[in-house]
Parts: sequence; structure tokens; C-alpha cells
Amino acid sequence: MSIDAIWEIKDVNTFIVSLTDHVMQKCEYGDNMDNLSNPERIFFITQSCEMEVNNGGFAQFFDNFSGNFAGELVSAFQEIGAPGTAEICDKALHAFGQDIPLDWEDRRELLDKVASDEIDCILEECDDAFYQYEEDLNALNYAYVLKNKADFS
Repeated sequence: MSIDAIWEIKDVNTFIVSLTDHVMQKCEYGDNMDNLSNPERIFFITQSCEMEVNNGGFAQFFDNFSGNFAGELVSAFQEIGAPGTAEICDKALHAFGQDIPLDWEDRRELLDKVASDEIDCILEECDDAFYQYEEDLNALNYAYVLKNKADFS
């Protein structure tokens, strides 16, 4: 779907899903992030996190390609106006007691090395807090996109 057609969508949820698909394709599902403007990158990161966490929790987020952007996660949610979600993400990031490698193989090696019941418990607490959706991420992303409309193509 073209970006012009996406701008015509009135339903917020349908708009967000369509724009997510568009941005994902534009950056080749995270393989070519240079194709994105900074606002598109922030949108991509918040949407990737939400999809992964909703599908398999923060453990899945860190284990998959989305974990490549873990270092930008907190600031991305802060940028769209979701400080509570940013705090949840920060807690998940700090569960490991060290920085999360951005390289997928290095990250997987670290995750295997530091795996513990304590970390699993912290990540599950973060999952539960995330699932409560105390902040309306669709509405916040929508407002952020509209504010930065000129940067989405």
C-alpha cells in the first residue's frame, strides 16, 4: 500500500497496521535501516517491540532481530510520549546486569550464558506490566506519526 493511501485511512488501528507494514517493507524488515528517517526508525522500533512482546514476551524480543535495536528502545518510547512503557523496557534491559549486545549472535550467546530463573522472573514481570497497556500505544504512535508526517514516505 502506498503512503498516500495510508494517509487516507481514518481508523487508527488500521492506519497503524498499514503504516507498520509499509515501514517494515521500506527498511527490509530491519535489514536496511538507512532507508528510514529518524521518526520512521522510532516508529519501527516501538512497533517491533510491541509485536514481539505481544507474541512471546521480552524474551522473544531480545532473541529475535528486534533485539538489535534494544539500545534505542527506551528513548523510542520516550519520544512517542510513553514514559511508562519506556520504564518497563528499561527494567527488561537491566534484567541481564549488563548491556545487551546489538549483534544477534553475540546477544544470543549472552542470553544463553546468563539465563536464570531470576532473569526469567524479571522478564515475566515486565511482560505482565507491558500487557496492561496503561498507555495507549496506538494513539501515541498515531499522534507521533501525524506530528512527523513530513518524515514518513
